[in-house]
Amino acid sequence: MKRALCMLLAAITLIGLAGCEQGGSEQQGGGKVIEEFINCIAAEDYASAYALLSASSRNDTEEDKAKRVTQKQFTDRYVNIRKALGINKIEYADFTSSGGEILYSAAYTATYYSDHVGEMTNTFSAIALREGGEWKVEWSPAMIFPEMEWGDTVRVARLSAKRGEILADGEVVAKTAGAISVYAMPSKIDDRELFLQQTSRLLNMTEANIDKKLEKAYDDVAILKQYYSDQLADSIKEQLLQIDGIGIDEGNYLKVREYPQGKLLAHLVGYVGSVPGDTKEQLKEELDRLNEGRSEREGLYNSDSRVGRLGLELQYEKELRGKDGELIYICTADGRNRKTIYKLDAEDGYDIELSIDMGLQRRVEEVIDLTLYGDTTAGAVVVMNPKTGAINAMYSWPSYDINLFTRGISSSDYSALLNNKAKPMINRVTQGLYPPGSTMKAFTAACAIDNEVLDENYAFDESRIKKDYWTPTEYGQWIWTAIKRTHINYPISGPLNMRKALIHSDNIYFANAALLTGWDRFEEYMALLGFTESIPFDINVARAQLKNEDSEIDAKMLADSGYGQAEILVTPLQLACMFSALANGGNVALPYVVEGLYKEDGIRYKRVKAHPDGCWKQGVISEHAIEVITPFLEDVTDPKINGTGRNLRAKGCTVAAKTGTAEIGSSKSREIAWFVGYRTGVSDEDARLVLVMLEVPADAAYSNLKFDIARPLLSME
Repeated sequence: MKRALCMLLAAITLIGLAGCEQGGSEQQGGGKVIEEFINCIAAEDYASAYALLSASSRNDTEEDKAKRVTQKQFTDRYVNIRKALGINKIEYADFTSSGGEILYSAAYTATYYSDHVGEMTNTFSAIALREGGEWKVEWSPAMIFPEMEWGDTVRVARLSAKRGEILADGEVVAKTAGAISVYAMPSKIDDRELFLQQTSRLLNMTEANIDKKLEKAYDDVAILKQYYSDQLADSIKEQLLQIDGIGIDEGNYLKVREYPQGKLLAHLVGYVGSVPGDTKEQLKEELDRLNEGRSEREGLYNSDSRVGRLGLELQYEKELRGKDGELIYICTADGRNRKTIYKLDAEDGYDIELSIDMGLQRRVEEVIDLTLYGDTTAGAVVVMNPKTGAINAMYSWPSYDINLFTRGISSSDYSALLNNKAKPMINRVTQGLYPPGSTMKAFTAACAIDNEVLDENYAFDESRIKKDYWTPTEYGQWIWTAIKRTHINYPISGPLNMRKALIHSDNIYFANAALLTGWDRFEEYMALLGFTESIPFDINVARAQLKNEDSEIDAKMLADSGYGQAEILVTPLQLACMFSALANGGNVALPYVVEGLYKEDGIRYKRVKAHPDGCWKQGVISEHAIEVITPFLEDVTDPKINGTGRNLRAKGCTVAAKTGTAEIGSSKSREIAWFVGYRTGVSDEDARLVLVMLEVPADAAYSNLKFDIARPLLSME
């Protein structure tokens, strides 16, 4: 039945098989059996095709025989090759044949159609022999591809895409590098015992372990040990290379991810590691997510893949990963490439260029390392251009060396990080949520001005303040504790107007301003500024809030919110961007740290995607409010005036700023100390905003640390 099916298919699908047969029906039978064979192959009827093979081609035993093939081997070859190449149809044409009573030869073309590889057309020759009165096909691998010989196979090799680099100021901050591989060539080892003794000492490995690796050598190469580029000293390399049979390879056997800057940009860059998943189900779910939209030929993630786990490595995993290529070739028995059938070059991942100024970033690290100390202090610094939103430096202190994770962190090192009271693994810039304290007063002032609740000339009646406390009975029954003003050692003279209240950061003035505004207008204005959402950024930013979702609004919450307490929480990055509105015509800058994605295009380095232009929130603070508030914020840092920022003393520029303090915990033994300031009267090129947030003991000894950090970052001399 199968033989009949093949003959029917031959009649239907054979294109242009016009024979050049010579002689009678016996001669024509040799050509017909070749036609029948190739059409059985086209129909994927391999059992019928195998039945047409000559005795000298077949192997009907279980033992391997040279230049003979079993039915299973025959079938597997065709099935695997069709699968590897994605062949969905085979057509034969231009068939010619000639011969006599014993031997017949034929020539023809075959076209393999593949949605993946395309069309592949080759010219073949075939021979049929008379065996016991029947014509049989003399088969060899050359009937699959003309170049194939016995012992050859068709191999599919994955051409791995290189993970993109992350760069800042032209410096590489994350790269894929070749590991250093120390290998042995067993054939070149004369004295194995001496070899084991010498290499064991230099590689810090047991002789037994080295011996096992030698036994597993492939193609006379045994990888003994692999190192990151900075782990193997030159002196050790020199000694190793003096040992007969030792070689050192740099880059060909293993690719690794390295972070040359260590802890400098740890929280921003992140690191790569194994695919996350504590259970098989979780691992499968994560792999499904990673592989969504990827084809098998582009390279699927598997349980052994290395993926971004934090920071930009995580957020830009898709862009950095790239797409694998493929090489399909005829492989000889000794592993050589006899012929390339198909090659798809890998598409390396995009490189990421950052807006980080590396000199400034190092200056931030230097200043904060010199200023903060011990596990009782921690902090975050943001330096940005308030006009463009470009983040020029950002640092969460303390930091940690991300190379520890990508290289496989030890349990002791991991435990030390987890148990560190200063929590170095937290990115305080984007994930730390803190009450803004008195920095909020700048926005409360703008809200009151823009809602026409009060103006810069409005003065609070200080006779209502009793020994630095005010009970706001003017707004109905007050059942809560009185509001305490900020203690001022050397108050400036004059009425308690907006200028004086901002200079001295008076809680009472801004509690009153919030109460005059009312919750609805206060909430609406602050929501426009972004206090009820998370600001977009290149890595995730925690969501800011005005209050807890289930909290009831009352007068006390409103009053406390006016000076940055109550339940308001915001990240340092987002607060910096909110302050940019005061330096940017009322528009909240859209922060970015990724300048663009780049790829090599021949000899050119081409940008394929740029950061989005524009602002996050437009026109949220009026020009009038900015004109009123800015001079007051400049007075905050004027050393001739007794403002809360008088100790800044930035050189070469005027700085408008606001300080703030928020208590931590019921014991009030620790506090959040804020400084946010920006240069005024400078060109857009020199525009700079600096935010410093510190978690410190509530002690006067720590009160000037924020200025010590901000001063060198804002100064222009």
